[in-house]
Amino acid sequence: MSGASGAGPRTGRAAAGAAVVLTVALLAGGCGLPGDGRGQRVPPEQVPSGLLGPTSTSTTTPTFSTARASVYLVDDQQQLVPVAIGLDNAPVRPLLQDLLTRLAVGPSERDRARGLLTDLSPGTVLSLRSLEGGTATVQIISQQDPAPGRLPVAVAQVVLTATSVEGVERVQFVQADGQPQGVPVAQTGDLSTQPVTASEVAALVAPDSPPRVSVTPLPGDAPASAPATTTAGP
Repeated sequence: MSGASGAGPRTGRAAAGAAVVLTVALLAGGCGLPGDGRGQRVPPEQVPSGLLGPTSTSTTTPTFSTARASVYLVDDQQQLVPVAIGLDNAPVRPLLQDLLTRLAVGPSERDRARGLLTDLSPGTVLSLRSLEGGTATVQIISQQDPAPGRLPVAVAQVVLTATSVEGVERVQFVQADGQPQGVPVAQTGDLSTQPVTASEVAALVAPDSPPRVSVTPLPGDAPASAPATTTAGP
């Protein structure tokens, strides 16, 4: 009995070892190992799905081409002229804040050489508070308001600069507490606390520099009689 019981485990271990050797040999043959025993690189496209490690999924942030983005400055006739600004593609909100900051800084030496100025007071800060539904909410922070005769032009500078960005259709001016700020619209001087569109200040633009004008209605307004259209200046 002892001899039979001792032979069984040895025979089982030998059989298992042979099976392992056979399996390894079959796997090696199935993997296409060359006769010299060296491995071969398999192109990724030939590797069965699921054998490669997980790949990361890249996300793309919505961007906007700045080809039509402009800062509006003032000529010696108190008419507005767009100055194209070249910026890298960026999400709309930081791009718009960058444009407003450039407008607040004022004309460059090159712009001044062309006779272009600004009606915004020195030291003005233009803060983009929000951007939603095509409406840019902007706070004008200044220690001194422009002269009354220049204030409508200064407001138009902000509106036209903001609406030169695709997707921005109107500007709502607000106070520090977020309440609407009354601003004079165009040459009438009438104060309005409603969002201002480019079409409302278009009369202040130089004849050869038409602004981008959008007729997309505000949310809740009655639909326009004609489809929404957009035109762009140079």
